[in-house]
Amino acid sequence: MEIMEKWQIREIVLKALEEDLPFGDRTTELLIPPGLKGSAYFLAKSELVICGERVAEAVFHEIDPEIKITWHFSEGTLVPSQTRIGIAEGKIQGLLKGERVALNFLQHLSGIATKVRKMSEILNNSTILLDTRKTLPGLKILQKYAVKIGGGQNHRFSLSDGILIKDNHIKALGGLEKIIEKLETQSHTLKVEIEIKTLDELKFILEKGTKVDALLLDNFSEEDLKIAVSLIRKQRPNLLIEVSGGITEENLKKYAGLGVNFVSSGALTHSVKAVDISFKIEKVWE
Repeated sequence: MEIMEKWQIREIVLKALEEDLPFGDRTTELLIPPGLKGSAYFLAKSELVICGERVAEAVFHEIDPEIKITWHFSEGTLVPSQTRIGIAEGKIQGLLKGERVALNFLQHLSGIATKVRKMSEILNNSTILLDTRKTLPGLKILQKYAVKIGGGQNHRFSLSDGILIKDNHIKALGGLEKIIEKLETQSHTLKVEIEIKTLDELKFILEKGTKVDALLLDNFSEEDLKIAVSLIRKQRPNLLIEVSGGITEENLKKYAGLGVNFVSSGALTHSVKAVDISFKIEKVWE
């Protein structure tokens, strides 16, 4: 499940803290005595799948290594609304300085994990839910981690991870025929996936694309998708099938029993809604 190293988390956290605390926290440093200590709890204000605990911990530990975080649930746990999911103890100054940045990470990553969990349950293990490279710059590793915590899988992490031929590659080279010709003369060990948009393109690849390992059926109508899957399974049963384009929680169910291997959605990462988590000071002591 782990795809993050400590140094990667720290790098992202330091940049976030530099943005939020460029010259300290003027309010907290003016009002709160440096030695004042206390505790605060994290409260899930809606039902959610918890994700981002290590990142939230890293935020507070960069500000004050003596702050102690205790989580009541592990990553990937689905918790009800109004559940206390963890507690932070230490100097109040550090708790207040780290509050917003820690919550920003926790709410965003838990939002992704929660969305992925809901969509994966709709697919009911019949088809694998994939993310895409439509991620926020600088946060890709965290967002793809959240997808896995939610029960999905990662597609390519970067352009270096595999060959995915899309519409602009086809346009730039002068058509699908040129792409297939090029593939037939190239020597490599990577899997090849091609994005196609019509049944005519599919029929051409089934006949000529001997070095194609997977097909990405993009924005096919439900009727054409059924035809496409039937053709592929009859002529090239070993081809992997991925479906994309306009995938939502509302229309996902129709893909569950079609016999495709993967459903991919950029919305899992690029436009997911953050969940609501609050951070409340509960006790204070000298």
